[in-house]
Amino acid sequence: MRRGRPRAQLAQDHGWRYARRGSAPGFGTVEGRWRAAGAHVADLDPAEELTGAIAPTGRPFTLFDTTVLGGARGYRTICLLHLTVVLPPVAVVPDPDSGEPSPEGRVGPVPPWAALAFQRPPELDGAPPAEHPAFADAIVTGEVLDVTRRAGLLGWRIAGRDLIWVTRPGDRLAPERIVPVLQGLAEVALALPRGVVAAYARPV
Repeated sequence: MRRGRPRAQLAQDHGWRYARRGSAPGFGTVEGRWRAAGAHVADLDPAEELTGAIAPTGRPFTLFDTTVLGGARGYRTICLLHLTVVLPPVAVVPDPDSGEPSPEGRVGPVPPWAALAFQRPPELDGAPPAEHPAFADAIVTGEVLDVTRRAGLLGWRIAGRDLIWVTRPGDRLAPERIVPVLQGLAEVALALPRGVVAAYARPV
């Protein structure tokens, strides 16, 4: 491994794929989904991409750094765990009064790369009601909130078939945090109540 590329070594150690820029099977696949959902993906510049499957669940993931054009300190790391079904939009964000994790279903207009644990997206102001108003409270159970707290993943969201967590703007995920974050997302996915998932799921 060349010096300065610790993610390349991490990929080698775990049997993942590393790309210095966004690749067609990695960011390119995610970009296609986001573009189809109306996101302005031209604002992104992906780099330091990892793709693979996270043990022990074997769930596939994509992870990359990106800058977000038009914003100060716009670079961040985006972590996506790929689900087997498409679900309505939902996020677990800080309650504006207590700061405790709270379900939010009005995140459809919010870009998938928004760092929901650290800033209130302007798209939430005046956002229309959720298309499935009962979904957020049904899917975000006490167990899901407990896993969210333990994993330190406040701000995760589901956008289509992707479970997403984004670092604070201006931060890149350190190599030693990548596996714990991906495993935490896998734990969140496992905690989602199967009956609710089945009731709201659409095929990929």
